[in-house]
Amino acid sequence: MNNKNNSVTQDNPTPLRQPSRVALAPLARQPVLGSLMLLVVMALSLLIIGGFKGDFFASWVTFVVVVGVPVEIVLSMLWRSQYPGWVAALPQPAKGLVMLVLTLAVACAVSAVIFYTQAQQVGPPTPFTLMYVIFCVLLTFWFVIVWRCWPLSSFTENPAILGIGTLLVAYGLGYLLFCVLFDFSAMAEAPFYLASLDPHGLFAAFEILAFAVTSVSVVFSGVLLDFWPLNTATLARKPRLLAVAITVQTMAVTALLYWLGTRVLGIEPVKFMVHGAIALLFGALVPLLMFEDQLFEHRTQPVRGLLQLGIACLAGAVLPRLYWALGPLLSGPMSEGAPTYTHELWLASALLAMTFPLLVVSSQYFDFWPLRKA
Repeated sequence: MNNKNNSVTQDNPTPLRQPSRVALAPLARQPVLGSLMLLVVMALSLLIIGGFKGDFFASWVTFVVVVGVPVEIVLSMLWRSQYPGWVAALPQPAKGLVMLVLTLAVACAVSAVIFYTQAQQVGPPTPFTLMYVIFCVLLTFWFVIVWRCWPLSSFTENPAILGIGTLLVAYGLGYLLFCVLFDFSAMAEAPFYLASLDPHGLFAAFEILAFAVTSVSVVFSGVLLDFWPLNTATLARKPRLLAVAITVQTMAVTALLYWLGTRVLGIEPVKFMVHGAIALLFGALVPLLMFEDQLFEHRTQPVRGLLQLGIACLAGAVLPRLYWALGPLLSGPMSEGAPTYTHELWLASALLAMTFPLLVVSSQYFDFWPLRKA
C-alpha cells in the first residue's frame, strides 16, 4: 500500500502495491511481522471499543472515525506517506504521530461540517448520516484505486491539489450520489426517521449500501490479482480504458455475487453485507496491509492472487467471528437480525470503523514501528 517512490498518478499496477523489503531481524520479516502487528492492532481495537458504551461507539465514535478514513486513503495511498516532505523526513514514531494528529484534526473538522449541514444537527448521528459517510469512504476507494483520481489527475500531479480534490470528490460527489441512490422509506417507522433527512432515492438504503460495500470488496480482491486478466500491457498504456474495463468487470462480478447471495440464497442484505462483503474486505487487508503484499512473490498471476485471496477468505472467515463472539462482552447484549441489526452493525463498525483505520495507522503511518525499526 505504501510504495515510497511513486505517486498514484504514475504508471503503477495499483496504489496498493508496494515494493519488497528486506529486514535482518526475524520479527521484522513477513509474515511474522504482519501477524504480530495484526494481533496488537486487534487487541488495541477491542480495548478501545470496550471503553465506550455500545450506543456511543456505534454512533459518535463510528461517525468521526469513518470520516477520517478518506484522509487515511489520501495520506497512505495517494501521498504514500511521503507528503508533505517535512513529515516524510521525520523518524518514527514522530512521523506516525504527526500523520495521526493530522488525520484526527481533519476528521474532526469534516465531521463538524457534516453534522451541521447534512445531518442537520441531529445527534447522535443517525443511519442517514452514518450511511452517507460510509458511502463516501467507498467512493474514495473507487476514485483512488480504480480511477487513479481521474479526471483530477489529468490536470495536475500536485499532491496537495490531488489530496484536497480527492476529499472534495468523496464528500461532494458522494452527497450527490447519496441523494440519488438512497431511500429510507422502509425505515419510516423507526425512532430516528426524519423525512427531511431522507433523500428518497432510487434504491432501499440497506440494499444500495450492501451492493456498494460488495463492489469495494471485489475491488480489493482485484488488487490481490493485479486486476488479472485486464492488466495487460495494452490496457496498461491506456489507463482510462483500463479503469473502464475494471469498472465493468467489478460491477458484473458484484451484481452476480449480490444476486446469488440475496436473491438465490435469500440472505438478508444487511447480513450479506456484514458476514460476506465486509468479512472479505477485512480479510483482504491482511495480505495487502499487514503482509505488505509480499506473500507468494515468486508466483505469477493469477496463481499468486488466488493464493492471496485464499488467505483473505480465511482471515475474513475467522477474525470477524472472534469479534462477533466478543461483542456482547464488550458492549453489552445486542439483538441480532431485523429490524435493528444491532449486533451486525456493531460488527461492521468494529471491523471497518475501528480495526481497519488502526491497521492503516500501524502499517502505513508508523511503518510497523516498534517491531520494525529504521
